[in-house]
Order: sequence, then C-alpha cells, then structure tokens
Amino acid sequence: MNEPKVHQIPPHILVVEDDPFVRDVLDIYLRGEGYEVTLATDGKDMRRVLADKPVHLVIMDLRLPGEDGFALTRYLREQYQVGIIILSTRHEIMDRVVGLECGADDYLTKPFEERELLARIRSVLRRTGALANTAVQTPRREVLHGKLSYQGWTLDQDAGLFVSKNGAEAMLTGNECRLLAHLIRNAGHVQTREDLMMSVLQREWDPMDRSIDVLVTRVRHKVEVDPKRPVMIKTVRGAGYILTPNAAFSDTAA
Repeated sequence: MNEPKVHQIPPHILVVEDDPFVRDVLDIYLRGEGYEVTLATDGKDMRRVLADKPVHLVIMDLRLPGEDGFALTRYLREQYQVGIIILSTRHEIMDRVVGLECGADDYLTKPFEERELLARIRSVLRRTGALANTAVQTPRREVLHGKLSYQGWTLDQDAGLFVSKNGAEAMLTGNECRLLAHLIRNAGHVQTREDLMMSVLQREWDPMDRSIDVLVTRVRHKVEVDPKRPVMIKTVRGAGYILTPNAAFSDTAA
C-alpha cells in the first residue's frame, strides 16, 4: 500500500521594491526556485498584502516612495514574526548597521548575485522555521497583562505605561514593555542577549543583530535619571543586562 504524499506549501516571499526591473528579476527567479512571490511597490502595498495572506519572508528595498525601508523594517519587526532581508544599493557600513538594528535578519547590496541571495533566503527561512512550517507569519502575539511593581513604580502592561510613585508616566511600545516586564520579573539576575531575544522578540539571537541593545537604549531613555550613566538597567560586559535591585527609577521620565 502506497503512503499518501505530503504536499508542502512553498514559503511565501513578499518583495517590497519600487524598481520594476528589479521586481521582475526577483519575481521570475524566485518563482523558478519554487517560492510563492508577491510584489509590492511601497509600504501601503506591503500592509495590504500582509493583511490578506501569510508571508514567511520580506525582501525590502530602502529607497521607497513614502516610508523608507528602515521604517518599514522596524514596523515589520514590531508587528510580525517574519524573516526580513534588506536588498539595497546603499553600500555604506552605517546603512547596514542601521538596517540590522531596525530588525532585518540580513542585508545584501545591489547588484546582487542570484545564488547568493537564494542562499541567504534559505538561511533566514531555516532560522525562522518557515521551511518546516507554513503560514507562520501572524501578528506578534501580545502577552502583556496586569501590573508589575518595582521600586515604587508600576508597570501597567495593558496600557503600556510605566508610572512612578509621584504619578510621572513613561509611555512604552509593546517591545519596550515586554523588555521591562522581563527584566522586572528577573530583577537581580543577568539576562543574556540570547534570553532577551527569545523572550522579548521571539526570535533567535544573531551576533550581528543589535535589536536588543537598541531596545535597552530606548527603555533607558524613558526610565533612567541619566540614560548615559544607567544605574537601573546595567550592562554586564560579555553577558547581557541586569535590572539592579537597589537603585531608583527616575521620577521625571516621560
């Protein structure tokens, strides 16, 4: 008796690119490699596609009409569990650093070699689990509920507010709130970047990915008395970060 065949749905790649020639090249090549491909020219098109069907990986240009690729990458990383590869003519090292800090999984410059792009796509899909699963792209699950207290402050996870005992409020984004909640729950214990990536951003840590460092910096600016000389969220060299148990948060954070 023959075993029934299992048909795996191919990973869905969304190409966000305003150059029609590059779009066509990527469309033809990636379809030839067995991927499902959808094309978008800007952020509006991108959001329409994401709302319509699951996406496993986004190939993002930086020079786009309206919102640029950095802003869209940051939006994707905040809202979706999806692989992101920036594909750009911008060769400067700072652009690469900013792209990775915004949450991109990889950065490749144009002109590109198709086989290299394919290898990077496969690598990102393996890391995100899309080669083994289908329909993995969904809005990031919100797990922020209730209130946490620390040093006279209250973290209202539902409202995204960090409120001092004197009533000063610091508004937090979803990821900022997740980070601070995790640190509060583990106050006094070093949290590695690997732990924070999985717990806060729900993806594996990569040495080139500075998303956690950027997120910590943003939170420090909202809750520390002097963000350049943090006394609450301390860096532990070679390890990660720790929320110290005996210092006080700023009462003037906004």
